[in-house]
Amino acid sequence: MAKKQAGENSKKAAGNARKAEQANKKKQEAQAAIEQEESAEWEKGSKKGNKKLEEEQFKKEEAARKKRERDALLAAEEASLPSKPVSLKQRGAAKVAAKRTGKIDDFLDFNKDTPELSASGLDNALAALALTGKDSGVSSKDIDRHPERRVKAAYNAYEERRLPEIRKENPGLRLQQIKNLVFKEFQKLEENPMNQQTNVSYNATRDELESKKKEVREAREKKFH
Repeated sequence: MAKKQAGENSKKAAGNARKAEQANKKKQEAQAAIEQEESAEWEKGSKKGNKKLEEEQFKKEEAARKKRERDALLAAEEASLPSKPVSLKQRGAAKVAAKRTGKIDDFLDFNKDTPELSASGLDNALAALALTGKDSGVSSKDIDRHPERRVKAAYNAYEERRLPEIRKENPGLRLQQIKNLVFKEFQKLEENPMNQQTNVSYNATRDELESKKKEVREAREKKFH
């Protein structure tokens, strides 16, 4: 009788252990499901938050760009308004400007005995005029030993101009993706200081500088022939 009682107790204990194990397993599964759901919600909220931050950053950059444009327009408008009496110093500067304008007019008069260089637009005319002047329009100052020093400013200016344009062309892209496109474009542009023809090594010799000046001058002359 005692043996039978002991066997029943053993079976009962084993059954209780299985029930406890199953209950614990269900509890763990339920906890895992809750954690997975919370993780998904957190990730969703995180992405939404990042997108909101990107939108806010873009709005700030747009506002700053528009402010700079307004300031530039105001400055141009103020410059066009009647000014105070002209000082002697200002008169001297005006004479220098008039003299320079006269030189440009002389250059544009094709009856003058100037080198036969053709140019369209004021900027090209000035560049062509420089080729006929002292140092043939290419001086040592034009040769750049350290173009990398100008890259950051040039890129910032290009990014400021292109960011709104690409944003408009690709409304589905995130801000960082747009900036990546701007950067890739900039790598290939002539306005990137690292791509300009006037670059030389920082330790270039005098002969190398003269050779580079000659190369730049010849390239500019070809542009106007």
